[in-house]
Parts: sequence; C-alpha cells; structure tokens
Amino acid sequence: MSRPSRLATKVSRVFAVIALLLGTLGSSLPAVADSAATKTHELPGFAIRIVPGSSIHLVSRSSKLPISIRNDYPEEIRVQVHVAPSNLRALFPAAIEVTVPANTTYVAQVPVNAIADGDVPLKAWLTTFSGLPLGPAVDLKLTINAEVEESLISGFVILIAGLGIAGVLRTRAKRIRARQALTNSNP
Repeated sequence: MSRPSRLATKVSRVFAVIALLLGTLGSSLPAVADSAATKTHELPGFAIRIVPGSSIHLVSRSSKLPISIRNDYPEEIRVQVHVAPSNLRALFPAAIEVTVPANTTYVAQVPVNAIADGDVPLKAWLTTFSGLPLGPAVDLKLTINAEVEESLISGFVILIAGLGIAGVLRTRAKRIRARQALTNSNP
C-alpha cells in the first residue's frame, strides 16, 4: 500500500475542512461532510514532535539546551529546531539543523547564552527547510542561575588559598619551634 504524498494529504485535509464548514452551515452536502470527516480522522497527525519536559536549570553563562524530539516515522528526518525566549535574559540562534533517526527520541543541543538570571519561558517548534511548521509550538521553562557557577568557583578558589596559607603558617611555626628547641638544648 503506497503512502499518499504530502500535497495529496494537505489537499484532502483542506477539502475535509471545507466540507465540514459547508455541512455545519446547513449545506446540502451532509454525506460529503461525513465522509470527509471520517477520512480526516484516519489521517495521522505529525509523527515528529518536540517532547515537553520538566523545567531546565542553566547554571553557566553559555551552554547547550537539551530539546527532546520524537520521530515516529519509519525514516530519519532532517528538521530545523527553533527556540524563542519571551524575554531577553537568554539568547538563542535563529535555528539549528538536526537529523532525527527513525522511530527514536533524539536530544537536540541548542546553544544558549545567558544574559541575566531568572525565569525564561520558551517556545520551541520544528520546521522543514522550506519553513513549514511540523506540529504546534511547545512551551518550555528555563531557569537561569549563572551566578551560581561563578560563586562556586570563587568559593573553591578562596578555600584552596586559605588552606595553602594555613599550611605555610603552620610549617613556619613548626620550624620556629624546632629552632628554639635546638637553641635551648645547646648551651
């Protein structure tokens, strides 16, 4: 059994919507509307989509945002992944290209640059190379805590420096006590 082409699928969907509208408006084509509605329900939706996940926490100024993409088609598909923030706390590229293997979930890594700390609601969607959307946009939540990384590194450096200074002072004190013990034992 051959699969219908994309154009044939879109045309049949358009005719189904028109027939449904005409049937709803009291047209004399109720049988056509019913058969078109039946065919519309038989057509598969988009078999490639973004899988919404939990809140994503970013703890550095520059990183890669994981976007899970599910491909239920029996062939690999090349798509463009778009991510748009609702505020200017994060910057994303216009789109990245990924190839999603057949019948798998693939994690696309979208580069992100953090500008400020806080919550960033995101919209993510897939398109073809000609710009046709592949399914609806998905809402994602990104929380940026870029200062955490800098604070942890600064704290670690201060701790190491403090331990180094304490070690030097302890060693000097031992040497001074050893010299005093030598001078007190030698008359």
